[in-house]
Amino acid sequence: MKCIEVKTDPPYQIWIGPALIGEIGKLIAPIVEDHSVVILSDMYVDPLYGDAVCTAIEDFGIEVKSIPFMVDESSKNLELVESLLRMLAQQSISRNDVILALGGGLIADVVTLTAALYLRGVKVIHVPTTLVAMLDAAIGGNADINIPEGKSMAGVCHDPSLVVADLDLLASLPDQEIKNGIGEIIKYAVIEKSDLYAKLKNHVGRTDMNDLEYIIGKCAEIKVGILAENPKSSQRGVLDLGLLVGQAIEIATDNAIDHGEALGLGMLVMAYGTGNSKTGDKIKVLLDKYGLMTTLDWPEREIVNAAMFKTSPTSRYTAVIPEDIGQCVVKRVTSRELMLIIRKGLSAIRPKKGSIKVGRRLHLLRRAKS
Repeated sequence: MKCIEVKTDPPYQIWIGPALIGEIGKLIAPIVEDHSVVILSDMYVDPLYGDAVCTAIEDFGIEVKSIPFMVDESSKNLELVESLLRMLAQQSISRNDVILALGGGLIADVVTLTAALYLRGVKVIHVPTTLVAMLDAAIGGNADINIPEGKSMAGVCHDPSLVVADLDLLASLPDQEIKNGIGEIIKYAVIEKSDLYAKLKNHVGRTDMNDLEYIIGKCAEIKVGILAENPKSSQRGVLDLGLLVGQAIEIATDNAIDHGEALGLGMLVMAYGTGNSKTGDKIKVLLDKYGLMTTLDWPEREIVNAAMFKTSPTSRYTAVIPEDIGQCVVKRVTSRELMLIIRKGLSAIRPKKGSIKVGRRLHLLRRAKS
């Protein structure tokens, strides 16, 4: 079991390890005090873990309410947040009560924004149930939602009061969700000069990922350290490595390519597109090792357009360039410079002609898009 102290104002803790749900009442009691907890979870996670979390909290003498709801990428919007705010009001949740977010990255984003808005801000505790949420979405307090004009264009920074990452909850994840998390892990291995890259490269496993407590803890420490330099900034600096192009790939393919694989491809595009081929090769080694995509055959124009317009069009963009492992540079580039980088990077990861496997994958992706 690992505990990371996050020195924000006020500070909070990140607990990582197995069998933590059974301890959750004890962990949250100092935060909740004599008030109640309302669990916000999605309709898929609630049947799996909702009762266990409720029971563990109630056994500690804390009153619990539960509000399951449906959320996906298309409904991650202001309308959903408003509906949650109204449900909290109808349940007579007070400013002193505590919201507990139980679920993956979508839950973390939507619930964090809801907690920040309700009665001008109530405490939120995260119990992430996916690898992506444990590594990234539940940490740091940055949360965003989509509006019709663009992806992730509305958001807040609202630090949690506690994060409880129970590794046992990962047992129910499908392989693709594990891959999504591995894409994030590789990102952290690239942005920080530590032993994480070497550990992943030399690891005997693939998607089974032993040593998760250490790996998740290391990623959390890296993120916390970076955010500590400017905790309230809407710009996450090197933490956005691969995200600009990765989100563009998600948008262009209508999410037929999942987040972790799109993020990995985004890192490759930024490395090869800026002439850092050796770094791109190093990133590719890890993506290959853990079974993530390293090639993409998709209409270039669609990805470029999605990258340029995923947020409001502007004359300059923020690009995170991986010059080497542990050496990433944040640079402002013009729209023309960004377009050239993406085109060059996409050209570098285009599969060789005649690849049956890639051709079939492309067919399936295009069919999913249509």
